[in-house]
Amino acid sequence: MPGRTHLPTLTRRQLFQIGAVGVSGYYLEPLVRPLGVSAKEKVRPRGTAEHCIFVNLAGGASHVDTFDVKEGRWLPADFDVRTVKPGIRMPFGLFPMLSERIGHLALVRSMQAWENEHIRAQYYLQVAHSPSPSRLKEMPSLGSVIASEFAPRRRATDYLPPYVAMNFTSGAFKVIGEGCLESGYTPLALETEAGFDFVVSQSELPRFRRRWEILQKFDGALEHGRYAEDFQAYYRGAHAMMESPEIRKVLTLSEEEKKRYGGTQLGDACALARNLVRANAGTRFIMISHKGWDMHAKIYARDVQYKLARELDSALANLLKDLEESNLLDKTFVCCLGEFGRTPGELTVNQGRDHFKDAFTGVFAGAGTQGGRAIGATDELGMKIKDPGWHKKRPIYIEDVAASIYSVLGIDWTKAITNTPSGRVFEYIENQSGTDFINPGEISELFG
Repeated sequence: MPGRTHLPTLTRRQLFQIGAVGVSGYYLEPLVRPLGVSAKEKVRPRGTAEHCIFVNLAGGASHVDTFDVKEGRWLPADFDVRTVKPGIRMPFGLFPMLSERIGHLALVRSMQAWENEHIRAQYYLQVAHSPSPSRLKEMPSLGSVIASEFAPRRRATDYLPPYVAMNFTSGAFKVIGEGCLESGYTPLALETEAGFDFVVSQSELPRFRRRWEILQKFDGALEHGRYAEDFQAYYRGAHAMMESPEIRKVLTLSEEEKKRYGGTQLGDACALARNLVRANAGTRFIMISHKGWDMHAKIYARDVQYKLARELDSALANLLKDLEESNLLDKTFVCCLGEFGRTPGELTVNQGRDHFKDAFTGVFAGAGTQGGRAIGATDELGMKIKDPGWHKKRPIYIEDVAASIYSVLGIDWTKAITNTPSGRVFEYIENQSGTDFINPGEISELFG
């Protein structure tokens, strides 16, 4: 209409849909009831790490083709299996860079999963609890528990979220959030392929600020109750992140860096994880999804296991190299594993491998991990665990991995949240009733 002033607007929907990334409320002020947390016994966490990077091999990597390789007539010759350390043979053709860095890696070959269905097993991998339909929305993930534990240590200068998750999708491989904990412990979910346009450029900053001021004037006229105040705190956190020049630096990768890390989504995510650790500005737990390891058919096709293994090789090896050269590997615990293994021996009729929970392998580095070793052993096919390789003399489960993560981060893994919404106690790590899984704890053999 002639003579009418057109005011720029910034809706709530637009605020959270700038770019393709949903902004999580990690700056959110304390909103919910304080949760009671208690420990059932005294343990001595190691406290050797300030950060944890978890590379989630979504779909379940074939242990017998990767880090517990078994040589049979089914194995392609160009896997080029070599002895890279006494007692450790690796498919050099798939992992040339990681084979060269085996001195940093501890291979835990006596792992066992409770579940062999993706949704349940992936939930277990992220929460270290069996999925209970009545408590799915109540139980927090490892990353959210870690974020809550580090909250008292958060500094005024910290500008990064405590928990960052990269390249997760919906369905079986979605990221698990804060459960009964405060919304401030929700993971910041990033998709490296989408870019990070939610950070406002310097040229757009004046315009963005004008729109923000107008939005505040409109909102100031609204009635404010408890929930309105909660949302305002959420918006303030999103606003702070969108304006932060420091975050733009952390989320920026050069073309040379991208190429060195492999030029893939996984490579970009690992390079960004390195940046988050280098910044030392509040991020404590980083979970990265590497999708595609669900190989039911044509596992030895060039665009299947070869492709994924080489993506992992380039990304993980360069992450370890850069952390070491920055003197940060000793402060960063790196975990790499999927939700379960794959059926050993001959390939299936579809030339693939199906889900297998009786044995699989996890890879660990940093924060005092003694590398160049294999812990535990499976039989000649990778079908059964013949040697657990650690003091508890049983298979190693995700609960033990979680206890190890908590321990290196200085967290007492025997703690429990006592006043959950359901009234049922949430133990950080719990025993599996009705099984021989007794007294879960850290895998101390990782550290010598």
